[in-house]
Amino acid sequence: MALNPIKLKLLYQKINDSDSKSFSSVCSQLFNYLDQEVKDNPVYENYEKDREKWKNWPSEGEQQYYYTWELPKHLEEVKSLSYDVYKSIAEQNDNGDGISSALFMEKSYNDNIYRFNRTFLDYLGEVLNDIINANPEIEEKSTPKSMGNQVFIIHGHDNDFKREVQLLLQNAGVNNIVLHEQPDKGRTIIDKLVQETEIAGYAIALLSPDDITGSGDKRARQNVILEIGYFMGKLGKERIRMVTKDNIEIPSDLSGILYEKHDENGAWKIKLLKEIQAVGIYVDLGNAISKF
Repeated sequence: MALNPIKLKLLYQKINDSDSKSFSSVCSQLFNYLDQEVKDNPVYENYEKDREKWKNWPSEGEQQYYYTWELPKHLEEVKSLSYDVYKSIAEQNDNGDGISSALFMEKSYNDNIYRFNRTFLDYLGEVLNDIINANPEIEEKSTPKSMGNQVFIIHGHDNDFKREVQLLLQNAGVNNIVLHEQPDKGRTIIDKLVQETEIAGYAIALLSPDDITGSGDKRARQNVILEIGYFMGKLGKERIRMVTKDNIEIPSDLSGILYEKHDENGAWKIKLLKEIQAVGIYVDLGNAISKF
């Protein structure tokens, strides 16, 4: 197999979305994927060799000075350090409790992870770009887009919203895929997403107000935003339609994707079915309307 930049980006985003129960796991998934797929890559090999010089960071001799630590002055060194600390979290399997708590000393583990990612994650992203650009084997970016006849439903915590859309598609004779309803078969969540979407020809993203930001605003779950980005690369934005609920704010980087507003009279349902029909997927519009 060759290195897949889209899959690598998904794993990277999963780190950003992780918490005190999943931090080590998602880090392990990313570095295990690199270990398996990266071959004859001098940049990757250099990052691995550089880990030796960070083995005592941020200590000085035998005494730890966590309260006085600072990042290196040069960008390449910060990138090298970031690679090392994330891989250490993967190896230690402590969900970052050791180093993130020592560096930031917040009361909550999740707050430590949040500050850790705010400090180091963008640099890790630069490292991954370096590795991708230097890798001799990259999966073709021009892979033919899936043109299956099933519709993938991206959703958050609003199960009633999800079931409403499932019932709409069922009445219209459209097969649908919901990721958590598919068997795991020993797969990671990323592998499961990639494999289960092979036959999807359209995606519906349900943006419901599931999370509250630090400023008190409501937003969709971040896994929903992540999966929308995945389908933009896989199908193109013309085969994705968002449905928003309760006037939730749409992130600016999704502004190019069209959306419908959920309303009680159900006008959004007709528009949604017509969009699915327009890309060549069979829709029994008459039967669906009769069930409203």
